[in-house]
Amino acid sequence: MTTTDNKQFSGPASEWFLQLAIPVIAFGVTAFGIVLTGAGADIGFQYYSIGCLVSSCILAYLAWIRPRKDIVSLSTPIYGIVFLLSPIDASAGAILQLFYAAGLTILLIRLKRNFSSAAPPPLILSKEEPLGQYQARMSGEMPVTPPEARAAARVFIRFAQGEYEQARQLAVSAAGEPGFAGSDLLCRAFAIVAEQAGQIATGSAVPATFTRFTPEQQPVLFHPPGADADSEQDYTLTLDNALILLFVAATGTSETGTDTRETLLHLIPFARKLCEA
Repeated sequence: MTTTDNKQFSGPASEWFLQLAIPVIAFGVTAFGIVLTGAGADIGFQYYSIGCLVSSCILAYLAWIRPRKDIVSLSTPIYGIVFLLSPIDASAGAILQLFYAAGLTILLIRLKRNFSSAAPPPLILSKEEPLGQYQARMSGEMPVTPPEARAAARVFIRFAQGEYEQARQLAVSAAGEPGFAGSDLLCRAFAIVAEQAGQIATGSAVPATFTRFTPEQQPVLFHPPGADADSEQDYTLTLDNALILLFVAATGTSETGTDTRETLLHLIPFARKLCEA
């Protein structure tokens, strides 16, 4: 980790000033209210909470522009509005506003530590290997949305870990996920995995008929179907092709999440094994 990564206030200058403004405005306006009240100013002390409200709005903005959203920081303006609209005596108001200013500062530090990391880059394999070449090829043939990538990742991971019934259930429900448009090719891959994972889970024999890729889809498959392949070989290659497609779809975006990306990274040998069939 670089020195810059360890700085509490990092990033563009404009963002640095916004971060600095949160404690300055929150504590500063409250302190100004304490001074005026001590000097005899007859102003409702709740109005000095405008500083906390402004600071909470800045904090919410900083939370909004981050790759990962912090719901707690996003909701702080609500409490700022409550403070501003609630009459309170000076002594209690001063204590509450100072605690609120301290809370905003703590939330700012939390935001910087836990929510400032950018989304991990997509898992791109080397084009020196067949799977990497296929991945690069399919990035243009089969673009995926984040919901599609997440669905593909869940199914692939469950199947690779031997959880066939869970893989079947996830594959069946994949197309129902919000935001899932799904190309015909990807939908067919889900259908194939759902069917064959269910048969593996129940120990069923190779069926006489099973779901295949259509003739129009076959040219983009990793393993082209062989004319002389028997039914069992065709069955196995069909599943391998579907799983390879799901792996490629799962790695097609950076928005599957860090944990999912790490799991996929560990399962690359399984995906490579599928390519050897």
